[in-house]
Amino acid sequence: MKPFMNMFIGWVAPKLIKDAHDVKNLKVRAGYGSLEAWTSIVVNLVLFAVKITIGLSVKSVALIADAVHTLADSVTSVIVIIGFKITQKPADQEHPFGHGRTESIAALIISILLFIAGFELLKEAIHNIAHPAAAMASPGMIAIVAATILIKELMARFSYRLGEIINSQALKADALHHRTDVYATALVVVALIAAHFGFNRIDGIMGVLVSGVIFYSAYAIAKEAISPLLGEAPSEETLMQIARLANDVEGVLGVHDIIYHNYGQTVIVSLHLEVSDQASVNDLHELAESVETKIGSYIGGTVIAHIDPVNVNHPGYQPILQKITEMVAADPRLSAFHDLRIIGANPKRYNAVFDVVPAAGIDQLERREIVRSMRESLQQTFPGVKAVIKADPSFAYTPN
Repeated sequence: MKPFMNMFIGWVAPKLIKDAHDVKNLKVRAGYGSLEAWTSIVVNLVLFAVKITIGLSVKSVALIADAVHTLADSVTSVIVIIGFKITQKPADQEHPFGHGRTESIAALIISILLFIAGFELLKEAIHNIAHPAAAMASPGMIAIVAATILIKELMARFSYRLGEIINSQALKADALHHRTDVYATALVVVALIAAHFGFNRIDGIMGVLVSGVIFYSAYAIAKEAISPLLGEAPSEETLMQIARLANDVEGVLGVHDIIYHNYGQTVIVSLHLEVSDQASVNDLHELAESVETKIGSYIGGTVIAHIDPVNVNHPGYQPILQKITEMVAADPRLSAFHDLRIIGANPKRYNAVFDVVPAAGIDQLERREIVRSMRESLQQTFPGVKAVIKADPSFAYTPN
């Protein structure tokens, strides 16, 4: 099925969308969104007409509920179109990072509408269980309803594949909505068949199950939509690749505090580079620009590199480096440290400034305890040294 869907989209997309291969272009993305949404609207309106006509004629609350669910698919597709229209808008004074997160907002609105629809249908289904009525559909009607399952499954795969192509949460959310309609209609078919054997309450029970499917769909969509709106973490692979690209530049001694911001179609990365304090300002400026260019080409966004000069030639550097390395290795609450700087020319009395990287899940109270215990241990080993230690925030990534 997937090769067929890929072939179909590969044939139809270039005919309807200019420069269809340029999926990072906002207008092209909007074109894919419109293709999915308008296809969904037309298909769902036809299916709604079929389901509501049969549902009203046989008085099946489950089928009526399913018809309303299908109609809701059309409403959510309208929201998808609006969301992509807003996403196309360029950055402005009030929204300097663009409008890329509108797709997630559109998905969240879809989930809210589904919650409302599911609640209303649940009330009707419970009433039908308490006051059952025969919902006698002919075999031909049942066959027609069953045929809509195949149509909705194809629509779900079509929408999800388009969502994969342009990496759109809104389209993937719409695909999930189509998929829940598949499950809901399958339950309706069971109810209609059961009515032929005198099990009239099955219709109401299946209506409750259809509502449950709608609730689950709404929850799954909301969960996926809220995460990027709150500011979700990038993948470990992305962070590691950013670190590798920076370390590949000659003169970079270490990389830490990588912070990744994603505003839909706008990506901003900041990071700190450890470099020798013996290098000239001009050389370090050129180094920073090289790192920014390499990573910017990879992420397709803006990169800001901060320079941290490190004095590795100070006589106190290697002994205290060894001690910190041992402490970090022995403490499971720590995953790394970085940016060790020695301040002061006196080989016996100086400041050791560095940052530690707490392991995942370490709270603020424990972070303070880690810093306190490390400071005491260092000052016991090196009486003339003042340790200035800072724990990295959880949103800053540092390679081990």
